[in-house]
Amino acid sequence: MSDAADKSNPTSGIEFKIIAGALGAVATFAVQKLIRSGWKQITGQEPPDPNDPDASAVAAIAWVAASAVGVSVAQVVTRRFAAKRYRSLGH
Repeated sequence: MSDAADKSNPTSGIEFKIIAGALGAVATFAVQKLIRSGWKQITGQEPPDPNDPDASAVAAIAWVAASAVGVSVAQVVTRRFAAKRYRSLGH
């Protein structure tokens, strides 16, 4: 990648990657707690262990899908927020 591309892309620097990684970890932790809480409120049960052969396959797949979508969305939103803030600070 050229130097010009590195300067126009705030996500290419190590400083940004460290900040975005830390924010992403916090966001992921928070979203997992929210998803777990939402699951309990909606189903009235603890989320299933996807590796438990006695757990309903439908419930296990629904839990994995909800977790994956929630965490993925949180990471995209966090990285976009961090990139905008990082750029607005003059980086």
